[in-house]
Amino acid sequence: MMDEEGYNVPMALDRTLSHTDGLRPDLAMSRNRKLAYDARVHTVGPMPPTAFLDVFLPLVNDKRGKLMTFNNAFKAVPRIADTPAAIYKPLAAALNKKSPRKSRCPGFVFDTSIEHSVRPLRLGYTKPHICCFTTANARTVRWADNNTRVELGYAELFIDVRPDASFDFFIDPPAHASKQVRKAHNFFREYRMEDEDREYDQAKRAFGLHIAFAVEIFARQNRTCLFTVSVFGSLARLYRWDREGCIVTEAFDFHENPGTLLEFFWRYSQVDSCNRGHDPTTTAAAPDLETLFEEAIRAHVRLQLGVDGPELDHAVRAHYEPGHVTAVEVDPQPPNREATPEPPTLFIVSRPVVSPLYLVGRGTRGYWAFHVSTGRVMFLKDTWCTWLPDTEEVEGHILARLNESGVRNIPRQDVHGVTPHDAEMFERDHTSNQLTHTGALINQKWVCAIDGKCVRTTQRRHYRTVTDAAGYGLKTLRGTEELLHAAYDVFTAMQDALTKAAYIHRDLSLNNIILVKEPDRDIRRGYLIDWESADRIHSDGNAEHAGRAGTWEFMSIRVLCPDDTKLKHRFEDDMESLFYVVLYSGLMYLPHNLSVDTLTGFVKDLFLQQIELRGFTSGGDGKLHNSVRRSFTRALHFGSPLSRSGSTQ
Repeated sequence: MMDEEGYNVPMALDRTLSHTDGLRPDLAMSRNRKLAYDARVHTVGPMPPTAFLDVFLPLVNDKRGKLMTFNNAFKAVPRIADTPAAIYKPLAAALNKKSPRKSRCPGFVFDTSIEHSVRPLRLGYTKPHICCFTTANARTVRWADNNTRVELGYAELFIDVRPDASFDFFIDPPAHASKQVRKAHNFFREYRMEDEDREYDQAKRAFGLHIAFAVEIFARQNRTCLFTVSVFGSLARLYRWDREGCIVTEAFDFHENPGTLLEFFWRYSQVDSCNRGHDPTTTAAAPDLETLFEEAIRAHVRLQLGVDGPELDHAVRAHYEPGHVTAVEVDPQPPNREATPEPPTLFIVSRPVVSPLYLVGRGTRGYWAFHVSTGRVMFLKDTWCTWLPDTEEVEGHILARLNESGVRNIPRQDVHGVTPHDAEMFERDHTSNQLTHTGALINQKWVCAIDGKCVRTTQRRHYRTVTDAAGYGLKTLRGTEELLHAAYDVFTAMQDALTKAAYIHRDLSLNNIILVKEPDRDIRRGYLIDWESADRIHSDGNAEHAGRAGTWEFMSIRVLCPDDTKLKHRFEDDMESLFYVVLYSGLMYLPHNLSVDTLTGFVKDLFLQQIELRGFTSGGDGKLHNSVRRSFTRALHFGSPLSRSGSTQ
């Protein structure tokens, strides 16, 4: 069951509605490698541990009557070992040690969670060595099936344990190094080509797994940030993760200085759930609201898909998991700073249609949501938008303008707003956890370079928008006729946005087109959604802002050019992207003459191709060849427009 803090929330399911989408164990190694690679430009460190504690876990009071002594706390933990178990077992015991009146982390339990994994040595199945739970949640996890990953749905934090310092992926600069020295120092471990650096590989693998656990906790809980710990023999590092990246401390020896690690856990136990990273704007829905939610979702699924009986029960699983229903507040965005804020609007959600399986970025979850006041089923988008103090335009503002201009085949805005928890404090000093903090520290004197470059991040703020269009993605296509009708509907939306409001979308992609069944129309209507990347268009046909935007697979040839920093999108780029969405959808969801092996190569070479050139990522070679010679599509033939039978998918 999900409780008041938003633990163990459902994740999106795959097309069969039988497995969690995006967590295939056989792809875990490639996922973790990408996570470790991407982290290179989003990791800030090494922060002095004392500064880390003071900034992120400040003392509320200094009453330590219930704190157990630090003396010889880790005496039973070896400084170096042959296996992680030789360290994590006595470490967990040391952290759990307590007397009738004193403990080291009051109200929390440290569990050796890796021992609850059915395949502890296999990526995709393994679990963190140690997870920290509240006392109540520890009892829930204790009785869970080991085949589940419920530990990551309830973990407050986790500790990754490695037998010695060779597994550390970071290299600290010399003690008391100047700011200039630190700027030249590479904080990430570098690969040594001459001796097949096995230590690098094992350290990178450990770091990738650490990030993967953090990503999964974000996906299985309603969180604003997360704390974690790495142990390498007798050394440890502290981490804080948010949607902007990661802050990591200097390594410290917890045998020589047990106070640093124990002070971290003591302070962690003394702060409230909000400062531990939980989102205070979500709570468990009351049983009567869950009943109303289920009834509304079933009715909407029946309308959208025209199904009933067991088929309806199965389809409802995409949006509802019994006992896991959340009440979400959306605070209406005031039209200006002087306007009186309206009270929050309450929505009920359960299983998202998309779960974010990456760390840095928007972290978007999308839900079919029940509007408590009106009883309607709507679409709620929970995301972390780019936040700039001098720019207040967000997706809701853009949609409102498009709606006012009469743009067809787009959702209608219902309510939108940034999450306002601790609003007064946010306006004063921007310390609310609803705003990311990683980038706020990049100019500190202790920050080191990564790959010889200064770290650059994008500050984000938690944001929600609700629209009236709750439909299904192109994966549910029923034939070529529906695909082409939807494409025409989307093209109409693009034209209207251009001619009536001077906007272009800039992110035409598979996931940004939905199909909505309307009572007066036999074929589902195509809606163009997700306007957060949209930009104004000037009279010369260029977008207002420069830079590449969109989804790689569907970007135009021009947008995929090597130097994307000065490029400005044009309407023609969106038209080309729409063509690629139609082609990709036909290949994936309609019958055609390509074998599975041929299709795999087709998609890789046409949609995914990319290279690094002079520090820029570019692509589009396959698209260019096809535009000139039809190199890919000449031999492609699609089947019946009315049936999906015979498809290779």
